[in-house]
Amino acid sequence: MDNNVIKRKVIMILSKISKLLKSEEEGEGFKYRLALDIGTEYVKAVVIKFNCNISEIIGYGQTKQDYSNMEGGAISNIEEVVKVCYQAIEEAEKMAEFSPQQIAIGIAGEFVKGIVTDVKRKRPLPKRKLKKKEIDNLVSKGQKEALELAQEELLADVGLNNIKVELVNSSVVEMKVDGYKVTNPEEFQGKNLEVSIFNTFAPLVHVGALKTVAKRLGYDLIGIIAEPFAIAKSIMSNEAYEFGAIVIDIGGGTTDVALIRNGGIEGTKMFGFAGRDFTKILARNLNLSLTEAEELKLMYSLEKLDTDIMEQIESILKSNFDLLYEGIEVALKGLASAEALPQKIYLCGGGSALRGLVSGIEARKLYENLPFFKKPQIKLLKPDDIEGITDRVGLTEIENVTPKSLALQTTLFQGLKKENLWEKVVSNFA
Repeated sequence: MDNNVIKRKVIMILSKISKLLKSEEEGEGFKYRLALDIGTEYVKAVVIKFNCNISEIIGYGQTKQDYSNMEGGAISNIEEVVKVCYQAIEEAEKMAEFSPQQIAIGIAGEFVKGIVTDVKRKRPLPKRKLKKKEIDNLVSKGQKEALELAQEELLADVGLNNIKVELVNSSVVEMKVDGYKVTNPEEFQGKNLEVSIFNTFAPLVHVGALKTVAKRLGYDLIGIIAEPFAIAKSIMSNEAYEFGAIVIDIGGGTTDVALIRNGGIEGTKMFGFAGRDFTKILARNLNLSLTEAEELKLMYSLEKLDTDIMEQIESILKSNFDLLYEGIEVALKGLASAEALPQKIYLCGGGSALRGLVSGIEARKLYENLPFFKKPQIKLLKPDDIEGITDRVGLTEIENVTPKSLALQTTLFQGLKKENLWEKVVSNFA
């Protein structure tokens, strides 16, 4: 048995004893889970304590990845990633003074596909009230259609037939009965039933790697959550529900774009150009190691370099900023589907902190090339903008938006077992 697993089991036993001792003080009904953000640059682990009324982040750990561990947002070296995850988790559990048994892991990457499908059905007995089984069947049909589309998109991206993919997230965007929008269709009557479902799929090789990591760490994996879905879901305020929003997460290995529109998450797009690419560009142009280039990039963003070096770096990065902006525009064009886009754009992720990046997006006339009614408003999303979960450890940096969002969604996650499909649909309805 892996030494890390043995050590974890010992910690879990001690944790259970600690929990029994604390139960009278903390009250009954609390659950504890771990959210794991396996990023290209860092692994971030968050311990959450929650019940039906309260959700709290009580532990946090972060460990730097080696450059060979990840590629395009996906794991390329399972053995090394497990070691890094263990270090981050150990730090988080030490802070929390508790070792959960359940874990949820975030997933991102250029081959993760978010697809919306619309399914319709004319009911033969319109006076009969809607029941669980009827909605289950319609949602299952939408998932099958989305699976076929996901495989077609992966074929176009990778050029390989019959790529095995798995369903990661499923969420109802909109549901109508005889043209009337409803938030919970149970017990309604009507002839025409329409459901729009947002599904996220990922290649089996990608999902399988995450399952292996969880097993090697000794945890019960309760779910895999698409990271752009988690962020978009976590900012679903009344304003976002009514007017929509665009979330752009610029990480280390990928840039993830999510569209909130018509009261729900309509789609996501991911592409493999992000913060690490700027590090590589600096390393090549200035003949530096990747570690040296990363440090220089951070100093540049903090404006802690001489003027001539600042100007040199700005010149090197300028044309590559344009590549990123073009990727974002292509993603938004695909998500728009010729309909108007929301006016608010939220940027997050460590890559968005790079000097000049946000101002460069603001300078581009997106409203001329994309279906915006007017110039969109751009805002940097911060951890404080993620409501619904209390932060006891002080996650204030912009790169902590993703782990905090994962933490919130981890407390809500119900799984994707077929027998729980109705509950999954209703709980995820935006």
